[in-house]
Amino acid sequence: MQVCARYGFDRAAPARVYVVTHAQHGAVKIGVAGALQRNDRIAQHRRIGWTLFYEHHVPTGDDALSVEQTILRRLRVAGHGIFLTAAQMPNGWTETFDAARVTPAYLRDSIREHQTTPPLPQPLTLF
Repeated sequence: MQVCARYGFDRAAPARVYVVTHAQHGAVKIGVAGALQRNDRIAQHRRIGWTLFYEHHVPTGDDALSVEQTILRRLRVAGHGIFLTAAQMPNGWTETFDAARVTPAYLRDSIREHQTTPPLPQPLTLF
């Protein structure tokens, strides 16, 4: 069950799973956004001091949500709680972590591990 508001997020359209960081808060966040949206979630984060670390395109919003939720569940089971408050991070505070404990690189690598599309076949090399 999705608890975050996903206004304007089309679960059937191309999407992105992203990682942003905030140096002053020492925080990292995982999130999802539409791949083609003009009112971009990442741009909203930038306006309040976040920096894009990584984004991964997936075929659909459902794919993006699946990746995000799988990683969030894994982190919660491992004991990583919500790091920032709603006042510090108005949109998506429940997906924030202490960057000293959950690194941006860890989130990036976790996203890559959960690719929803198989890699393209490599051409055969004949010798």
